[in-house]
Amino acid sequence: SNCKLNKYFHRKVVCTMTLPTKASDDVMIHETQAWADLVEHKKEIDGTHLRELLQDEERCASMFLSFSAENPYHSKEAQIDAREKIANTDGSPTLSQSATILDYSHQCMTQKTVDHLLKLAEASGLKEKIDAMFQAKRINPTENRAVLHPALRAPKEEVIALDGKDVVPDVHAVLDKIRDFSECVRSGKWIGSTGKPLKDVVAIGIGGSFLGPLFVHTALATATATASAASADAGSPAAAAQGRRLRFLSNVDPVDVATALDGLD
Repeated sequence: SNCKLNKYFHRKVVCTMTLPTKASDDVMIHETQAWADLVEHKKEIDGTHLRELLQDEERCASMFLSFSAENPYHSKEAQIDAREKIANTDGSPTLSQSATILDYSHQCMTQKTVDHLLKLAEASGLKEKIDAMFQAKRINPTENRAVLHPALRAPKEEVIALDGKDVVPDVHAVLDKIRDFSECVRSGKWIGSTGKPLKDVVAIGIGGSFLGPLFVHTALATATATASAASADAGSPAAAAQGRRLRFLSNVDPVDVATALDGLD
């Protein structure tokens, strides 16, 4: 730290602390300069109303991003104007159905906020931690285990080695079993103890195991392609799936269990 004696109060010492630039085992993230800068920035924008920020078209455009299989990583070229390209004049979407849209323009933040957040991510070593996860390093210190989420989403030809063994083939073996089982249920080939096709499915899970399937189910419920598949020709897998009901249970509370199972045999 740099300290100097106050010339008016000889007993008082004014100190300017030099904060760490990176978090570590000995330095918590809230002790870094990036964190302090973000706290100061928050004071600057605390009085800013979102209504004012939404008037800034350049700001809004920079916070509306499109990611697709063709362009999975955001770049300057991926920025699109939300007001012009989100829909045609008739309200139908113009963006590719395979694109994922990220719109954070309705957050009370400016581009300067984003810059501070990026510096905070850099101070925390986020990129290095992401790289370590994709390299199957043991980043879970509590259990001394690797975090293999990327392997669950990796294509068959990708190699993710853990202790010298490629784990991707094992993952796809399980995914193939899930696909085969799901297709049997949807087509009506998988029957219950009564000899009838399964019509009711209760998905039991907590956290991502609950919210992920619920998100997909809710999205497909209003998708045009889903409605078209439901009216497919008789005998097709889509037609066999008609009348199926999906319920979700994510709580051990007996009332929630009773509600989820109400009306089932």
